[in-house]
Amino acid sequence: MTTGITSTGAILERVTAMLEERLGLLPEEITLEARFKQDLGLDSLDMVELLTIVEAETGEPVEDGTALAMTTIGDVVDYLSEHGTGAGE
Repeated sequence: MTTGITSTGAILERVTAMLEERLGLLPEEITLEARFKQDLGLDSLDMVELLTIVEAETGEPVEDGTALAMTTIGDVVDYLSEHGTGAGE
């Protein structure tokens, strides 16, 4: 159900760029399987920043239960695939 604009690869590129810029992660750390706390060492403030990024991309708030369920970069990419991003604009 994804289009060229919201393909997983394009969304991962955007997420990677945002995580590098806003959270200081290295490109090689950013994989779909990378877990935010265990693998990347993100703390609660980093997670708030990440949710702010996701909300800015979709233009809507992320529900608490959904936010807690996002534990990997792949989860964020899947969420953005389902809820749309400004990737093609």
